[in-house]
Amino acid sequence: MENEKTKVLEEKYYHGKTRGLFFWIRNSRSIALPQSFLPALTATILCIGQSGFVWWLAVLAVLGVAIGHLGMNLADDYFDYLRDSRNRATLSSTSVRARMDKCSYLNNGHASITDLRNAIIVFLSIAGTMGAVTVIAQYIINGWQSAVYIIIYALLGLFFGLNYSGGPCKFCFWGLGELVIGLMFGPLLMLGVSAACTGVGFTWPMATLSVGIGFMVTNILYVHSVMEVKADAELDKMTFARLLPNNGVRLVFVGLFALIPFVLLGIGVALGWWTPWYLLTLVTLPMTIYLIVSLTRFTQGKPTNDNPRWWMGPMTEFQIFKEAGLDWFLIRWLLARNVVMYFCLIIMIVQIITLL
Repeated sequence: MENEKTKVLEEKYYHGKTRGLFFWIRNSRSIALPQSFLPALTATILCIGQSGFVWWLAVLAVLGVAIGHLGMNLADDYFDYLRDSRNRATLSSTSVRARMDKCSYLNNGHASITDLRNAIIVFLSIAGTMGAVTVIAQYIINGWQSAVYIIIYALLGLFFGLNYSGGPCKFCFWGLGELVIGLMFGPLLMLGVSAACTGVGFTWPMATLSVGIGFMVTNILYVHSVMEVKADAELDKMTFARLLPNNGVRLVFVGLFALIPFVLLGIGVALGWWTPWYLLTLVTLPMTIYLIVSLTRFTQGKPTNDNPRWWMGPMTEFQIFKEAGLDWFLIRWLLARNVVMYFCLIIMIVQIITLL
C-alpha cells in the first residue's frame, strides 16, 4: 500500500518523461522557491527610492538568486546521491524524506548522474553570470568597495550552499543544515541583493530584518525535522532537531524561530527605521501560533486537524500529497512557508504604498 502511494506521488508530482527545462525545474523542488524569491524581492522593494538604486540590477539580482537556489537544490541531490545511491524508500517506510525520494529521477533512470551534473552547471553558470554583471556594474557605478561586498556575499552563499551536503563541511550531516539555510536565505541573500541594487554593502535595518526572515526560513526546514526525528534516526540523517535532547526543547526552538522575527520587527519600528504600518505583519501571528500548537499536538501524538483552511494560504497540490499519505507533513511545511510568504508580502505592500 505504501509503495502504491509513493508511486502516485512520483507519477503526479515529481517526474516528466523528458529531460527538458520543466523536468529540471520540477525536480529542483521549485515548490520551495518562495523561501529565496520572496526575501530577495523584499530586499529589492525596500531599496527602491534609496540613493543609487538601479532597477535592472535589482532584476538581475532577484532572478540570479532564484536560479541559483534551484541549482543548489540539484547540487544537494547530486551530493546526496553520491553518498548513498540506494533507493531510500527501502530504508525507512515512515520517512517523508525517503518517500519523497529526492534522487528518484536518478534511481528510476529518468536522468543520469551526468545529466544532473550538467543541469547544475547550467543553473549555477546562469546565476553566476548574472552575479558577475552586477559586480562589474557596481564597480563602475560605486567603486571597488561595493563590488567587494557583492563578491563576499556571493562567495559565502556559494560556500554554504555547496557545503550544505557536499564539500568538506557537509553541514547537514552535522545537524547544522537548518541554520545554514537560514543564514543563506536571510542575511547573506538580503544583504547581497541590497548591495547589488544600491551598492550599499551593509545597513542595520536590512541586517535586522534579514535575520528575522532567516529565522522564518529556518523554521520551514526545522518544522520538517521535528516531525521526522525518529525516521531521520533510522536513516542516520542528522538534523538540528536531532541534536536537541527532547521534544520539549525542540518545540522551544520552534517558538523562537517563529516569534523572534516579530520582536525584531517591533524593535525596528520602535527605533524609527520602519513605519508602524509594518506591524500589519502581526496578522500572520495566528498562523504562527497555530503552527506551534499543531506541531506540539503532533509530537505528543494528539489528534490534529490536517485539513487546509482558507486563512492558511495556498496549499499547492495538497491533494496529490494527501493521496500519498503525506498530508500530515505537507500542511505544516506549507504553513511555515506561507508565514514567510505573507510576512514578506505585507512588508512589500506597505513599502510600495509608502513610496507612492
